[in-house]
Amino acid sequence: MTALLALYLSVLDDRNFEEDFTEVYNTYKRLVYHTAYKIMDDSYLAEDVLQEVFLYVAKNFSKIHRENCHELAAYLVSCSRSRAYDMLRKQREELLEDVPNEPDAAPVPDDAAVSTDNIERLTELIGQMKPMYRDPLRLLAMGYTNREIAK
Repeated sequence: MTALLALYLSVLDDRNFEEDFTEVYNTYKRLVYHTAYKIMDDSYLAEDVLQEVFLYVAKNFSKIHRENCHELAAYLVSCSRSRAYDMLRKQREELLEDVPNEPDAAPVPDDAAVSTDNIERLTELIGQMKPMYRDPLRLLAMGYTNREIAK
């Protein structure tokens, strides 16, 4: 018996199901792993998903255990996908947290900087536009949405 299987059996919600859980684990561990691996594309993360799914299943086995093996397989695949996507989402959020909120002190390129002269010139050019082009720009500047402007 593997150490992980022993761990799962130790948290099994009903000791009467030890044999059934062992059979389910041995039958479906590859399915759960491969489902997670397809999403994670990382063997270590797929193993993490496998462990979390079977830990959850062990804790709730008396409710989850089904006579119909197709229902159980579908349930395990669903749990694997859900947990794998949760892990990916959490990783992305952690990466985004590393992005500083403070403005960057790097100099702005000269062509991107808008001087007061440029603003005056743009205002003058917009004023020379036909109303059908100018009015939507003004409404957009006033905070209207594209849908509101279209109406």
